[in-house]
Amino acid sequence: MVSRSVRTFLKTIGRKGGQERARKSSAAALSAQARHAVVSRWMRKRFGTDHFKALALPGWEVVDPGLRDLVSGNISSACALAVAELRPKLRFLGVPVPVVSDRIPKPRQMLYSLMEAQHGDMAHERFCALLARMDSFCDALASIIPVPHQPSHRGRRWCA
Repeated sequence: MVSRSVRTFLKTIGRKGGQERARKSSAAALSAQARHAVVSRWMRKRFGTDHFKALALPGWEVVDPGLRDLVSGNISSACALAVAELRPKLRFLGVPVPVVSDRIPKPRQMLYSLMEAQHGDMAHERFCALLARMDSFCDALASIIPVPHQPSHRGRRWCA
């Protein structure tokens, strides 16, 4: 076991290093780091893990990078736009998707434009497959977590 004086010394060094790193970071980087910490904490509390990969749900390979991109402010990736498109459904299931409606007014159109630029003639098929994968993720997530049953949710097709 390490002595108390050594622990105090290491704690002081660590604190000084963290403060130095914070001084060197921009306000945007600090804000993104704080948002990421909040989302990770919420995910651990709600789902027991920081990432959906650990739950082995179909579509985690889209949702995890999409959430990470949205939290960091990167809205130009296909994963981020797919998560933004299905934000209401994901929020209903308890996934902490940040509000991006001010930066992404029409995520479906932006996603299709991005897919068209990347895949050309295959854009429609890839677009539909990506959204189907996201639907599959939401359905699988709804099957493993308790979903609130409220009268206002009765008409929604993703309500179990």
